[in-house]
Amino acid sequence: MVLKPTIALTVAASLLLIVGIACGGAAEEPAPAAPAAPAATTAPASQQQGAAPAATTAPAAQPQQQAAAATAVPTIVATATPRPTNTPSAAQQSQTVGGRLKIAVTPPVQELVRGWLGTTTSANAQVRHFAEPLVHTDRFDGSLQPGLATEWEISKADGTQWVFRLREGIPFHGDWGEFTANDVPHSAALIIGEEAIATDTGLFRGLFGQTADELFENIKVIDDYTVEFNLLRPEAAMDFVVSAQQGNYFIYSKDQWDAEGEPGYIEGAVGTGPWRYESRQLGVGGNLLYSRVEDHWRQTPHWSEMEQINTPEPATRLANLLTGQVQIAEVNRDLHPEAKEGGMIIVESELPSIQVAFVMGGIYSPHSPYHDPSDPHLDIRVREAINRAINREEINETLFSGFGSPHPVWGFHPSLPGWNDRWSREFDEKYGFDPDRARELIKESGHEGYPLKLIITQLSGVPEMIPMAEAAFTYLADIGIEVEAEEMEWARFRADFYRPGKTHGTIAPIRGTMRPAEVTLRFYNVSGPEGFQRIVPDPALDALYAEAITAVNPEVKANALRAAGDIKFDLYAEVPIVWIPSQIAINPNEVGEFIWPGNINTAITHMEYITTAQ
Repeated sequence: MVLKPTIALTVAASLLLIVGIACGGAAEEPAPAAPAAPAATTAPASQQQGAAPAATTAPAAQPQQQAAAATAVPTIVATATPRPTNTPSAAQQSQTVGGRLKIAVTPPVQELVRGWLGTTTSANAQVRHFAEPLVHTDRFDGSLQPGLATEWEISKADGTQWVFRLREGIPFHGDWGEFTANDVPHSAALIIGEEAIATDTGLFRGLFGQTADELFENIKVIDDYTVEFNLLRPEAAMDFVVSAQQGNYFIYSKDQWDAEGEPGYIEGAVGTGPWRYESRQLGVGGNLLYSRVEDHWRQTPHWSEMEQINTPEPATRLANLLTGQVQIAEVNRDLHPEAKEGGMIIVESELPSIQVAFVMGGIYSPHSPYHDPSDPHLDIRVREAINRAINREEINETLFSGFGSPHPVWGFHPSLPGWNDRWSREFDEKYGFDPDRARELIKESGHEGYPLKLIITQLSGVPEMIPMAEAAFTYLADIGIEVEAEEMEWARFRADFYRPGKTHGTIAPIRGTMRPAEVTLRFYNVSGPEGFQRIVPDPALDALYAEAITAVNPEVKANALRAAGDIKFDLYAEVPIVWIPSQIAINPNEVGEFIWPGNINTAITHMEYITTAQ
């Protein structure tokens, strides 16, 4: 699948904003949403789809070059105009309100209502419904849009200070008053707390400080509706960082915390979202229940309640859909024909959405305390052998029903900055399915028969992760690797293996979403505290990552990302499989319009816009 050029350019521009996105203060529905600033709607030629590939090696940015580029950045907020694509459809204008919308989902990594206690996937799947980010994501093209923040700007040209102006008159659920600037640093401080294990914890500590006192010094409340972010390092995409596309940063009520403390959040956390959190039951078959917020400032849901039901078995999710126990279900793609035969329809995200890969453990930088020089995965021949052992075409056709599109480098998409066409041209030559060559490489490496722990696990959006891992068992055993499979929840793999730097001798399936490459690099290819998996086959990746995230100049950023991608591609850092759209099965007799972008890190989003069948 290839993005339509107009969407590709919008996404590329919106995810690499250098000046503030503008806002007209209009809600997405029922009033048209404000788009990205006109100056940001067309990406530089080197980033546009179909443009000639840029240099494959990024020159190191000289300080004076960076300074000159930074000085050129205007510190203004542009003015946006409404997009015709956001004109409310007839379905959205309907006054019909359904009863309880039931959705069968793959269980999240963590069951939570406190977003700082888990992954971005878990937070977006459970918290985003009732608590909103500062920056909203458009449901049609995935671009960043005004949310609780109406406008923002880089107020220092070097990217170390941003000012966000906030929406007035937005009530928290219940009797907790209005959202104000005081809720912004409070919510950020939760992410860096001692017990925090959020995906964004390392990132926020790097940006704002290690302690709450330091954070409160750096996130300053100017007045009730203005917040100033003073950063410990440049960040030219702060609007992305405070959006749901990044992950865990949702706005909670400081007044509720001051009155009830953390127990109040556990029992009944409130936010400003279109759904109000009501209750939850933990464990397999457990659920999360939300109720409709009347006259919501952005979008009032079309259903009186929404229930997410944790259902790990694919066959059970399908059966519950076919028997009318739920109206929407996450269904494995190889079960789509059965769903269609039962009268269901399959809808998919507006963007390619999900990247699927395997990550090989133990590839730590020589400078890392986790580095073990005896790990077989530090040998490039072993990494190439694993890549050549995997039959991607068979996986795509058998498990993903042919929906997958090529994925040469984990973390990179052709429509986003940093892409290099060379990876597509050379992929078959370097990564093509060739078990004979894979066996030769294993023998040459001297690691024939080495023990490999295959983690069998799953994440939302890719219910096929378990059978994909099972297929890998056969592929890898066939080339002379002693494979031992262990099934475990992703939360355990995260806590016991990749968080503490103990992935040696493992391989695991992984999924990510369509977001800037530096975000994926941060999660998987950085040695320091921000990194999780820490796949660093060449320490130069660390330097290129630092250059990419501090660059205000978009060309410097793109070149650094491209050079990082070259390292990953040439050194077989991961085992990329395919890009796939996010897909969901619905009962058309009960559910009408369902449009979501797919670039937020969870299976499905924007449930407040799901309409009833007309």
